[in-house]
Amino acid sequence: MQQFRISFDGAFYKIVEDEDAAILLFEGIPISAACIEHGSHKDPHECPHTEKLLKKIFS
Repeated sequence: MQQFRISFDGAFYKIVEDEDAAILLFEGIPISAACIEHGSHKDPHECPHTEKLLKKIFS
């Protein structure tokens, strides 16, 4: 399985990304996302690229 990386780790916010998507987490809860194919998303669950990254993060 491919890995992900944490590109920003602040007190409350964290940005996690892989080669296809990036997700903004607020206190561990995904609040926004972006992917290489569709651009930005208000709901991180509406895209297969961000769904795949969420599975990597929370598995």
